[in-house]
Amino acid sequence: MTAPGAEQEELVPSRFTWRYLDAEQARALWSELIDWTAWLRERYELGTKIPPCWYRHDPVVEELSALMAAWTDAYYRGDEYRDDLTAWHTQWFRPLMARIRDISDFDSCTHDRCAHRPLPPATLAGIEEFVDADVDARPEPVPEPAPPAPVVDVTAAEEVRTIPADDMDMAIDSGLAEPLDPADPDSPVSFEGIEWTFNARMGAWVPST
Repeated sequence: MTAPGAEQEELVPSRFTWRYLDAEQARALWSELIDWTAWLRERYELGTKIPPCWYRHDPVVEELSALMAAWTDAYYRGDEYRDDLTAWHTQWFRPLMARIRDISDFDSCTHDRCAHRPLPPATLAGIEEFVDADVDARPEPVPEPAPPAPVVDVTAAEEVRTIPADDMDMAIDSGLAEPLDPADPDSPVSFEGIEWTFNARMGAWVPST
């Protein structure tokens, strides 16, 4: 973990990283790897272990590049790192030789003929439709529950100005109050410039909201 306030070191691919090499860098690495592998095959008598067509097999190219990088690191340090020379043989070289035919199809290749046929790369045709179908098949998100309705303050409601039913009847009979629709017994009533409606629960007339 980077300490707070410390600048994070920028990671730069090494010269052995095929994925990020440009044309000039790739040509230089090919030249180095071909020369080194020729030496390796001869020095360690690997003519049958690593066929001449090794360069046609991408996994083998990656493995040999890593092996060469480890060899370079071990052999270019000098005598004070002599233990690394043994480690290169026991930890890198011999394990790779033991599994090298498992990572490619060398068994079908001979000394003078390469039978390797790279498979055509898989395409991404239809990936957008696949993703859309996958997304559509998933359940819709559950909506968050609505907030609870505010609690009605009954006490405050009782304090609203009211007119008892009998008083409103007297006001209507005296002409002080006037039903907005005389033909409708439940019609609101206009009184003192305010429109009133009858609240059955309270048994009184209250200002219309």
